[in-house]
Amino acid sequence: MISPSGSPAPTAAPSTRPGAAVAVTATALGVDMFLYGSLVPLLPKLPAVGGSALTAGVLFAVYAVALLGATPFVGAWVDRRGPRSPLLAGLVGLAAATVLFAAAVDASGTGGLTLLLLARAAQGVAAAASWTAGLALVAATHGPDHRGRAMGVTLSAVGVGILLGPAVSGPLVDAFGPHSPFILIAVLAACDAVARLVLVKPVDSGEVRLPYQVLLRGPGAGLLITLTAMGATAIALPEPVLPLHLNHLGMGRTGIGLAFAMAALAGSLAAPVAGALADRSGATRMAAIGAAVTAVGFVLAGRDSMAWSIAGLVVVGVGAQVILAPTLLLVGGLAEHGRPAAYGSVYALYNLAYTGGLVLAPLAAGSVTRATSVAVTTLVAATAAVVLALVLGTRRQPARTSTESPQPIRPGRSTEA
Repeated sequence: MISPSGSPAPTAAPSTRPGAAVAVTATALGVDMFLYGSLVPLLPKLPAVGGSALTAGVLFAVYAVALLGATPFVGAWVDRRGPRSPLLAGLVGLAAATVLFAAAVDASGTGGLTLLLLARAAQGVAAAASWTAGLALVAATHGPDHRGRAMGVTLSAVGVGILLGPAVSGPLVDAFGPHSPFILIAVLAACDAVARLVLVKPVDSGEVRLPYQVLLRGPGAGLLITLTAMGATAIALPEPVLPLHLNHLGMGRTGIGLAFAMAALAGSLAAPVAGALADRSGATRMAAIGAAVTAVGFVLAGRDSMAWSIAGLVVVGVGAQVILAPTLLLVGGLAEHGRPAAYGSVYALYNLAYTGGLVLAPLAAGSVTRATSVAVTTLVAATAAVVLALVLGTRRQPARTSTESPQPIRPGRSTEA
């Protein structure tokens, strides 16, 4: 943890070097997102999916449901025992997911769908460990003056994973068959395992107990939850329906993978710029701009044109990251309003909000598309984004809090700005 003076407190992870914490977490998140994104270009041709938008939506939602269920327990585990054990436990889920995916890609019927659902669930549990424990480790090993930069470097690996997953798996499948991406993923997972085992040191941490109901009264908690959930929704909603839409328009797996890679790249480039602007103009104002951009992207993505649909996907990728950019300004202050700072619990809350978007968006997208069309689904999403932009644009800017002299959260006292 970080003491009010900005130096690591004994309950953090003093034996893990700051650079090692960033390297381990970046690797873990990058591999998770690579595996997550690798499925996107495969969806239209998976026998167990059968071209169903609803089935694809359920498949993406299962990952989020598993992550949602595991995250609160991982957050408490991190605060009580340190990040190393949860990170090592996440390797089991990652290995299981990789093996199950490799077995399921050419399986059909109920058996194939069951394997895919189990693989997504295992990946969700592994992601809960990687995201919650990894981000808490980075926060605990960096003082407030350096944490923003460290988090930016760490989270850039997410963009790299999302970028490379679809871009690499599509061509690999076309060239070498449906099992080839998972051979590469196994190699990446092995490197991830070595990094976690060698670089993250055990720590004799004191227990941190900050109930979630108390944490929810912390400064900016409501805004943090809203922005995180909405940004995740914007990212996840296109994933089950646009691959099928682009395939219907004549695009193959390689093209679909590259289209999603372009969206991820555009979002990754926009994120640091949006973060810097959010620090100057305020969280809600920047998020309102992101919601407006996202609305434009969804309108374009549902067009019956390959070029416009791809352009819309890219614009949505930018808008989602602009919505998410202010969250890094809010999460550190919320964690450090408890003494000692409850990084595990706060990043668990962050993951719960993010996962809420990942759960609802694919299910809603798949259901609405099945009942109507892709164009209607994207129009509904655009309307919701416009409403969010208007609400955020008229909201009073929250008072800024300092991370250098945090005040403890106490039950019964609201510190919401």
